[in-house]
Amino acid sequence: MCWRKSRARTGGVAYPIVVGTNAHGVRGAFATRDVTKGEAVLERGLDGANAVMDDPREDARWSRQLGRRLIRLTRDVSSLSSLMRAYVECLPKERETIGLANDEASVEALRATWDDKNAKEEMLTFAKQIESSFALESAMDDTLTMDEWRWAMAMVHSRTFRIEDEYGRRPTRRAMIPGADLLNHSSVDANCDWSSDGETFVISAVRDIKAGEEFTLSYGSQCDRHFMLFYGFVPEPNPHNKVRLFSDGKHALDWYQALCGVDELDDVWDREKKRIVATFEKKYCVYRPDKNGLRRCVAPDGLFLGAQGVVDEALIMLLNEMSGDEDMAIAAIRARAAEVIDLMESTTDRIEQALRDRKVSPYNVSLMKTFRERKVALLRHVA
Repeated sequence: MCWRKSRARTGGVAYPIVVGTNAHGVRGAFATRDVTKGEAVLERGLDGANAVMDDPREDARWSRQLGRRLIRLTRDVSSLSSLMRAYVECLPKERETIGLANDEASVEALRATWDDKNAKEEMLTFAKQIESSFALESAMDDTLTMDEWRWAMAMVHSRTFRIEDEYGRRPTRRAMIPGADLLNHSSVDANCDWSSDGETFVISAVRDIKAGEEFTLSYGSQCDRHFMLFYGFVPEPNPHNKVRLFSDGKHALDWYQALCGVDELDDVWDREKKRIVATFEKKYCVYRPDKNGLRRCVAPDGLFLGAQGVVDEALIMLLNEMSGDEDMAIAAIRARAAEVIDLMESTTDRIEQALRDRKVSPYNVSLMKTFRERKVALLRHVA
């Protein structure tokens, strides 16, 4: 393990954290001594001297604000405090983009070849956001380059904490916290968690931690796709991984009707599908904020096969209702999983060739391969 000599210190308090390299060759944060459950591992004030913050009073989107502030810091390192200077200098350098969605070559290679419709839409939406935000920022700063902005967006979207008050007493803010973003992700055994009162950001141990042990946080209960697109890795293991089998209830029942060889204009099937979808949406709707911030009941955004082949309860309900037989419903799910595998296998060569043609980095090529292999492995649990 390669230790750095510098240790986190805030307000004269030395915290039990130091930067090192883990067994996988990845930089991380480690305990300099035994840490007890509930003890603070790192604490920062939420101000310009200790963090890169957005301002909710500004009209610009938070990611634009943070990207703009980060670029200003990198251009004037000599004027920064020792903390912020060390933070900026330890960030990955320009052109070291993180995540496939941040990498122009990967986006162009996958634009016309990726067989994962939802992942491709998410990737392309983000690519458009980078282009549109660059146009706005470069209009105010004619020295800004797209490479510089793409790098800043990669940093912002992989290193930002969302600071919010669950009671709505203060506006939600985003912050990049020196030292905090060095904690790597764990999907199953994160030994730290973070909290904030709006003025201070604190990382605390959630269990006893031994000296030399790596500190870890959870970056959220996300599937492999999210980590690959925005963080540039896929966690192993990932109990939150899942594969979308259908976009919604109607999609599932239309597919099942075709599987059964029933005419798509059959009136009886049409009435039954509408009844079942209405029941499904009423039972499984979820509340989400609309564009005005009001919570609305909306249908689930897909029907999934989860980690270890766990089938979405809602999908079983749909197909069971339509077929009238649970065994037939399970058989249909197996058929759908096999169909998705066949689709993926039929497009693999085309995707790999596109990645080569665009000279995508070996790391990102390997990342895409791992993502697809894990997706197929999950589907084979039921196929």
